[in-house]
Amino acid sequence: MTNDSIKFLKFINPTRGELLFSEVLEEIVLFMKAEARAQYRVMIGSDSNGYGDLDLVSVVAVHRVGNGGRYFWFRQSRAGIKTLRQKIYAEVEASLELASLFLPAFRSELKSAEAREEWPFDFEIHVDVGTKGETRDLIHEVTGMVTAYGYQVQVKPQSAAATSLADKHVK
Repeated sequence: MTNDSIKFLKFINPTRGELLFSEVLEEIVLFMKAEARAQYRVMIGSDSNGYGDLDLVSVVAVHRVGNGGRYFWFRQSRAGIKTLRQKIYAEVEASLELASLFLPAFRSELKSAEAREEWPFDFEIHVDVGTKGETRDLIHEVTGMVTAYGYQVQVKPQSAAATSLADKHVK
């Protein structure tokens, strides 16, 4: 995915339907402007089903802490996935790739919408690994990978963007 290709990517919102990337940015900014003094968490997470050709769903979500949120998702495929480690890495890579394109565009949209330099929000990458189950051995690897990119990371059960929202839309 590139800066140019994401512009044409169709995200889906349960309320608004299909939206282009620029419309997703606008929706999130409008949501934040509606309660300008609230605290916000912006999250990206991915989840997938199966092996071989993955059905991978990535989510961008904004949470007005204590008062609801909005989310937007899109689907992509990844081929040749044979192990759980490859599957988790594909999910994390998809989230990191989306974050690298989303975050600069989002900050720019916020700045132009409010004509100010900073708008405080927490930004997190949510990964579908936890201290219980098969993925527990991968926690240090994937959290280290995300923090190496400079992002905050959340794992199960705090990783709602991946474990709840993206999971809901995986086939």
